[in-house]
Amino acid sequence: MTAVIEPSQDTYRVEEFVEAARERAGIPDFEFAHLDALDRLLGALDTEGGLNPAGRRSVRGALIAALATQAAAYRARVKNPEIASAEIHQPVFVTGMTRSGTTLMHNLLGQHPDLRSPDLWELMAPATDDRDEATRQALVRAAENFCTDYYTVAPALKPVHLWEPHRPDEDHRLTAPTFKTMAYELRYTVPSYGEWLKTQDQYDAYDYHRYLMQHIVWRVPTDTLVLKDPFHLWRADALARTYPDARLIYMHRAPSVTIPSTCSLTEIIRLARADQVDRLALGTLWTERFAEMLDLFARAERDQLRDTPVLDVDYQRLMADPIAVMAEICDFLGARWDGEVEKAFRDYLAANRKDKLGRHVYRAEDYGLDADELDERFSAYLTKYRIGGRA
Repeated sequence: MTAVIEPSQDTYRVEEFVEAARERAGIPDFEFAHLDALDRLLGALDTEGGLNPAGRRSVRGALIAALATQAAAYRARVKNPEIASAEIHQPVFVTGMTRSGTTLMHNLLGQHPDLRSPDLWELMAPATDDRDEATRQALVRAAENFCTDYYTVAPALKPVHLWEPHRPDEDHRLTAPTFKTMAYELRYTVPSYGEWLKTQDQYDAYDYHRYLMQHIVWRVPTDTLVLKDPFHLWRADALARTYPDARLIYMHRAPSVTIPSTCSLTEIIRLARADQVDRLALGTLWTERFAEMLDLFARAERDQLRDTPVLDVDYQRLMADPIAVMAEICDFLGARWDGEVEKAFRDYLAANRKDKLGRHVYRAEDYGLDADELDERFSAYLTKYRIGGRA
């Protein structure tokens, strides 16, 4: 059981964040939305988060930036009303449990000449007044500083999850300004926030996702977007309602691998802002969350996703024969497959070999987990998708 930490005198207050976000955005009277969700998150951070002083400062800055995005988007649309007419046609969403190969798939699809995966620099600041080269370069520099600062406090993260300004990243950054995303539960020890988030349908969060995605395609015009977030499993119903013409690529890997790996990833990320992490609590958290996500996605497949094309991709097969798998995916998407496309995929694979930046080492038992027990608990999932082995 996670210990409750008494709040310090430096308690987070929504009003303080509002004023700071107004100042950052330069709109002194802007009325922000989703403050109830921000209040839930801040309360959990104060009483459960265990953030160290540097972590509290960093989290404060990150959440103010997320809140200020609302004002920045409003200002950008006032200056550029055509943003509201930006079209998003048949987007592709890569999802699956964390650590199931979603990042590799996302990066590979981003190499296709006719597809585009928004880069980290775009997702970190989706709404800007201008789209000129000077704006772009300023955002790239900001993303470079973010990567440098994060890897300074969490050097073990780079072999596990690589951030670079010109590399695609997860689109939960577009729901972050609503403060309704499981990404916050991964980053911070906030169990009460996580339980509250389970009660939210997140339709408003996905509406805002599309709202910000219009800014991204206005800034960098795009015919076919490829987006990625494992947590789309959690609210696929909202995704389908918001993007009724979406195509999904669903990555599969044994939970006896993905759950311990996710625990390790979470530990590394949380220790960037805190001095200790409850490993056993992480094992319990991700075992329960993965079971819930698989169940929620299965329900959505029967209902909201029944008319949505979904392609199941096995991680082990992707690793064994990536070119054949990518050819099948291009066929699924109706994307061209020729020598240029194949070469782009092969070049990426050659330049980004597994373990290039080091090995991700973790043990299930460190998190109170047993691989055989996980295989048993998720046996229905393993059988349904014909997942064999623990690669």
